[in-house]
Amino acid sequence: MRAAVFGLGWWGKRIIVSLAGSDKITITHGIDTAPAGREDFMREHGVTLSTDIDAAFANPDIDAVIIATPNSLHEPLVLRAVKAGKQVFCEKPLALNVASAKRMLAACDKAGVVLGIGHERRFEPALVDMKQKVEAGAIGKPLHVETNFSHSIFGSAISGTWRFDPKEAPGAGFTGRGIHLTDYFVWMFGRAKTVWAVTTGLASKPPATDTVSAHITFQNGMTGMIGVLTTTPFYGRFTVFGTEGWIEVIEPSNAESDDPQELIVCDAKANRTVTKYPRTNSVRDNFEAWADAVAGRAPYLFTPEQMLANIEIFEAIVTSAERHHTVEIGNNRGGAYERGP
Repeated sequence: MRAAVFGLGWWGKRIIVSLAGSDKITITHGIDTAPAGREDFMREHGVTLSTDIDAAFANPDIDAVIIATPNSLHEPLVLRAVKAGKQVFCEKPLALNVASAKRMLAACDKAGVVLGIGHERRFEPALVDMKQKVEAGAIGKPLHVETNFSHSIFGSAISGTWRFDPKEAPGAGFTGRGIHLTDYFVWMFGRAKTVWAVTTGLASKPPATDTVSAHITFQNGMTGMIGVLTTTPFYGRFTVFGTEGWIEVIEPSNAESDDPQELIVCDAKANRTVTKYPRTNSVRDNFEAWADAVAGRAPYLFTPEQMLANIEIFEAIVTSAERHHTVEIGNNRGGAYERGP
């Protein structure tokens, strides 16, 4: 499959690097309206650099588009790609609200397009093993999940300010990274029922915020907590507590490093087993799984229902933090509504 990457910032370039050598996807074009400074990188990777979005959509040699632009552009670019007959992969968050996600998913479904989504954490070996162990009953009945994914990478490694813009990233650090973890919540435990969230900006200049904390209840009765900070050294943890033990994934550093993850399993007698997992190219694994689904070789790991369920949580976190209310997620998929204090 021949693909064009739309958006050549930090993550767009990371996608190109991650897919180098793939025998399922070849990046042939890179599209960016501000190409200055990207020429050498694109030449090094054998990718044609262009500013012409219309030409990319009209190009019959481009089978698919990969959208790695600011978040507000996701919906219009996905809809244009579908209209142009292209397959589509969209970086997270899929959309900034439930209504937008519904329009995107409906358009892809009508056109027979397999919508890819940039939640590569489902392909990380430690997290895959965690899910398998929880489903196999290793910790008994799951009761509660806690996760924290904090870092300072946005301040030191990424140019541009849109990631701090409340219009582009209304959920503070959750929008860029924490949403990976609620995707994992949905994958393991299903839809959320209620969300209560707080955002603060003690270390940032207004209107930017740097901290988000949220409490979630699930339709299945479980509870969960998530925290994300964007001004502290890297910290990554994902823990599930059950009636007969707990299980936890610890990350010593960001995914761009080669440091291994650790999976800790604690049984009912408080015995702990620790397993280390080497880093893999989970970004490429996700893209190649999407390519297999496009080709009809296998179902995609992400369903439209799961994508929508994650945006339900996202919108509820933003709404709860802004209005200081608990938000309930409607059973009829009509979006979220406030319950009040």
